[in-house]
Amino acid sequence: MRCAVYVRVSTDDQRDNGYSIDSQLRMIKEYCEKNDYSIVDVYNDAGHSGKDLMRPEMQRLLADIKSKKIDKLIAIKVDRLTRNNYDGFWLLNYCEEHDVKIELILEPYDVSTANGEMIFGMNLVFGQRERKEIGARTKRAMEEMALEKIHPSKAPYGYVRNKDTGHLEIEPIEAQVVKEIFKLCQEGNSTRGIATIMKDNNAYLKSGKWKADRVYKILTNSIYIGIFEYGKYKRKQQDILRVKNYCEPIIDETTWNATRNVL
Repeated sequence: MRCAVYVRVSTDDQRDNGYSIDSQLRMIKEYCEKNDYSIVDVYNDAGHSGKDLMRPEMQRLLADIKSKKIDKLIAIKVDRLTRNNYDGFWLLNYCEEHDVKIELILEPYDVSTANGEMIFGMNLVFGQRERKEIGARTKRAMEEMALEKIHPSKAPYGYVRNKDTGHLEIEPIEAQVVKEIFKLCQEGNSTRGIATIMKDNNAYLKSGKWKADRVYKILTNSIYIGIFEYGKYKRKQQDILRVKNYCEPIIDETTWNATRNVL
């Protein structure tokens, strides 16, 4: 039997369930040796969420299934393959269509039978529920960090993240550039024009280039008046968490309001 070994873990999975990539591989290799299965390839999507099938190694696996390179797909549990109910049944049907059998070593049921397919579906539902609960827990934890003014991600341009407290602190050189950008906007310059001026003046950047979208992102980030908007780019307007007095402002509100009119 030619077997494909699929392993996956995200940070939350490993923290909550303890199924590291190494432990998954160890269990699966022992299982294959016991059953005299030949491992054709290992598909490792470490760090990828199970919310959908758009993962690099999963896509490679699907292509190899279609190419008739394998007979069995081995994973420890169905939630390693996917945590989405629809995707799970799609994958099951896809494997059946190409004569590939799925075996889950910690969920030992035969998915080719009616009862096995029912249990497969139930485990998919529980996996999807767990994914949503993990997402909700992560969301709450990140919001708590924001409310405590502990910056949950990379510091925006103009600030550095204190390694001990996690609070944002002004980076003097970048802060001067931010002030200049707002001043140029207030004078009526376009974002593209400001980017050109920054480039011509060789304004400080750790990486990347001065472009209009970078300038626009700075001009629309309320962090520069000390207000952090958590979820600004992923949430609906009414669901954004706004934390005032989050950090020391770089510009004043008068300047901020004046640039809103120009923008």
